[in-house]
Amino acid sequence: MSVAPTVEPFCVSDTFVTGAGPLQFMGENLRLTLHVSQRSTYDGGTENAVVAKLVGSRFDMLQIAAAILRGCNVRSAPIDNVLDNFVEFLEGPAERH
Repeated sequence: MSVAPTVEPFCVSDTFVTGAGPLQFMGENLRLTLHVSQRSTYDGGTENAVVAKLVGSRFDMLQIAAAILRGCNVRSAPIDNVLDNFVEFLEGPAERH
C-alpha cells in the first residue's frame, strides 16, 4: 500500500455493503460493483441496490484485497494458509492472474 499520507479534503460518508457483483474487466483496470440488499418498493421482494462502483488497476485491487484479508485475520486465530496462498498469488507474475 502507499506510504503517502491519507487526507480527506471533504467529508466522505461510510458506505455499508452486503455484497458485490461480478468483476468487470476494462482493459488494464477492473470494476467492482458493491450493493446492499433491500426490500423492493415495487413488489416487496428482495433487490440489490448499487451503492458504490470501485475502479482500479488489477494490481491495486489485489493489494486492497490482500489488505482486507490481513485485517480480517488479525481478529481471528493465527494467520492461516488462505492468506499465505493469496499473498503468493498476488506476488506472482501478472500473466498468472
